[in-house]
Amino acid sequence: MALVPLKQTITVWRVAGEDKYGEPIYYGEPLTFKCRVEETINKVTNQVGEEVISGMLIYLDKLADIRYDDDIKYTNELGVTLERKPIKIESVRMFSGKPTLTLVYC
Repeated sequence: MALVPLKQTITVWRVAGEDKYGEPIYYGEPLTFKCRVEETINKVTNQVGEEVISGMLIYLDKLADIRYDDDIKYTNELGVTLERKPIKIESVRMFSGKPTLTLVYC
């Protein structure tokens, strides 16, 4: 059971590269994850140490397989679809060392 209620879903596409027009080339079937999404503004430090602004925070159960080059799509309750790439990915662990949540800032 998740630490927070996971009543929303995201769809994740693995990106293999780009075609000659700069469009992403996806491989495999898209993955669907149950999650909780907060559409909030956060200042975070990305993987190269720069401070950037994130507009979406995604909570995923345990240690989710999300990568920095993935494309993430989320449709909120109003029907607005957001497509983003992860800016920062972090795992939250309990005292035992087991991962309980994955936080993805997009």
